[in-house]
Amino acid sequence: MPPQSTPTLDNALQSPVSVATERVVSELLKQFPEQVFEEHHPGYRALQNSYWSGYQRPLKPRCFFQPHCAEELGRAVALCAKAQCLFAVKSGGHGHFAGQSSIEGGIQIDLIKLKMLLIKRSEGTVLVGAGNTWGSVYERLQKEGLMVVGGRSANVGVGGYLVGGGISFYAARHGWGIDNVRSFEIVLANGRVVTASSESEPNLYRALRGGGSNFGIITAFELEAYPYNGMWGGRTMLDSIHARQAIAAYAGFVKMQEVDPKGHTIFIATYDEGPLRLLQYMAYTEPQPDLPIFEDLRKVPAIESSLGLTDYTTLAQNIAGLQDGVGHRATVSTLTLKLDEDLFNFAYDVFVTEAGPRSKYINATMEFHAIPRTSSPAGNMFGIERADGPFVAFLLIFVTTDPRHDNEVTETQKEILGRIEKEAKKRHLYHPFLFANYSAQWQEVFGSYGDANRRFLSEVANVYDPDRVFQCLQSGSFKISRGS
Repeated sequence: MPPQSTPTLDNALQSPVSVATERVVSELLKQFPEQVFEEHHPGYRALQNSYWSGYQRPLKPRCFFQPHCAEELGRAVALCAKAQCLFAVKSGGHGHFAGQSSIEGGIQIDLIKLKMLLIKRSEGTVLVGAGNTWGSVYERLQKEGLMVVGGRSANVGVGGYLVGGGISFYAARHGWGIDNVRSFEIVLANGRVVTASSESEPNLYRALRGGGSNFGIITAFELEAYPYNGMWGGRTMLDSIHARQAIAAYAGFVKMQEVDPKGHTIFIATYDEGPLRLLQYMAYTEPQPDLPIFEDLRKVPAIESSLGLTDYTTLAQNIAGLQDGVGHRATVSTLTLKLDEDLFNFAYDVFVTEAGPRSKYINATMEFHAIPRTSSPAGNMFGIERADGPFVAFLLIFVTTDPRHDNEVTETQKEILGRIEKEAKKRHLYHPFLFANYSAQWQEVFGSYGDANRRFLSEVANVYDPDRVFQCLQSGSFKISRGS
């Protein structure tokens, strides 16, 4: 528990912070007059509307602040810490629940200007600023014959994706996105900028590989760079009558990734355009067409197909197109299952039974995503042993435009997950791990990492943020001290 003298975020939200906030805004305006956007500024509304989720957009910060470098951000964080002023941090703004990267009344830090992209060929890395989106990173790197392990959707921000862990087309080949970070540039609660790596600040480095936003604000990631010369892949659309065949093909493909980890696929069932339809995304991280590993997936009768030689940018833009409902109220939740075709069929049936009757007013989607097989599980915080897998994340995304459906959306997702979890436990096919990027606000992410990893995260937080600035003053994603 935090010491009595340190306010929790909940208490801070209820306390008279306006005087402290005004003091910080006044100081920011003195130091950075062109980088502070108050409500009367012409650019304020555009910044407020830049969030992907309709749950985040209505929150009105006292101002937006856009630092141009880590040192400027450090000065702002130190001001907030000293004044006990609430703040939030936005990278790409792709978080789904209210307050995940937005705030009501506090200081909204927007990392959009931190768009450094430096190729360090002699070291085999790329230094990427937290304000980039993955689409812009891929466009630049492809021309250089290089690639990094990043998001599968072009419009997702670098910062939030990596802080949560990150699944990529390279998941089976190179593990989590966060596993491929050689070093972090991070701003601590006192405003100091440090580099965390396996040689420098090693405990902080390990904690950042899955520990979320509990230690500071990451401003740049040094990512491992890999040779790149093109890809194969695309999307097929299926009729729902072929669901059993498609699920069998998906399960078989994930098994074959043990032999050929260069392939990747996603299974999707969605009501987003009316009647239930199925989608298969396929990717191979080399420009080799029609490989046997995809044979069963390609045998499922397709209504349409875009499969062919392609590039990473095109594939990432294709997936971004599936998320076109920008500004709608998107509710996301997840659980982790051991690979099992019968269990996947059960999960699909539960989804159809519960979501189908509501599809006229809730655009419901379920997806299967193979959990990355990291080469060194002890190197991150997730608590997944390689020998226990393979595992698959079951993801729910429900979208609505009407707030009257909010409670029904949440309760329906809880019902679906509860039934599937109960069945998975009965079959000994359940794993407690929750992937933060897919987790709902009500899910206990850090509790799913195991007691030892959670203790380690708390110990590191006590060293690098003893006043718990990032757990008590920064709104946003999951907090170690809250059990979620």
